[in-house]
Amino acid sequence: MDCNKIKLSVIIPCLNAASTLGVQLEALAAQEWSEPWEVIISDNGSTDDSIEIARDFRQRFQSFRIVDASDRRGGPHAINVGVRHAISENLAVCDADDEVQPGWVAAMGQALTQHNIVCGQFKFDKFNEPFLAEQSAMAWKDGLFKGRFLPGGGSGNYGIRKWLHDTIGGFDERLLHAYDADYFWRLQLEGFNLHFLPDAVIQVRIARVNPTFSLLYRRGKNRAASNYWCYKRYRHLGMLPPPPLKKSLSTWLPLLKKMPRVIFQNKKKRHDWLLQFARETGTVVGQIHGRLANPFKPYQPGRLKCSRQMEPGNSH
Repeated sequence: MDCNKIKLSVIIPCLNAASTLGVQLEALAAQEWSEPWEVIISDNGSTDDSIEIARDFRQRFQSFRIVDASDRRGGPHAINVGVRHAISENLAVCDADDEVQPGWVAAMGQALTQHNIVCGQFKFDKFNEPFLAEQSAMAWKDGLFKGRFLPGGGSGNYGIRKWLHDTIGGFDERLLHAYDADYFWRLQLEGFNLHFLPDAVIQVRIARVNPTFSLLYRRGKNRAASNYWCYKRYRHLGMLPPPPLKKSLSTWLPLLKKMPRVIFQNKKKRHDWLLQFARETGTVVGQIHGRLANPFKPYQPGRLKCSRQMEPGNSH
């Protein structure tokens, strides 16, 4: 295929997603759009069968590539590497553990002819328990997450023009959590609106399939530390502080006190306790780390040369 004809590059950051990647690629292979498009698997150093599964899909797409993003761990790095390898000037990103719904590629590709940034719709009812699905749907009402600062999109379902991704500096690779919120905040602070695209639907898995204790610990730590670093970066612009340390301790200490009793309980109860203890321990450590360290200076809007004059189309 003539590379100049590709109208959309779909980027999938991937790290040890063997249990879910096939579902996502199968859903993408079933997509229909009148324009040519490509799929890029940005491998963040998988040690399972993810790459072998990806290779099985090579013949199902007009253009399909696997690129190496193993030199630095983290979702932001994997996405940034994928963008650097993208052929098209229009980019769409989805995760390796979710499932795009029919019409997603066409909706993204068409919308990016009209808008600089589009945020698709997340749905949670297919892969998650009903109460989790309901909670998440409320948090992502109208396609954007509304919390302690500006609305934010999700890195697992969005599209952007490549020039704007590059100009804004891409994802900040120092953040291993909330990097998507930070990305969309910077875009808005530089004057770019997030356009909600309800026709670009993705079914999301809230929790990783069979998470390990170490994964939950790291996730808790990264989430808590990154949330506090974001607060330090944007508090002068009105961002509200994250939950206090004492709140995390009030959850962690009762778990610690249960340890002697849990040792003598059945295997399932011990396992459930260990999962929760790993996550909450990571949260406490991350809260402390986030307060003691500060890799960010306060963000100053307007320092990047993002302007209407740079935009190739008419929509801002």
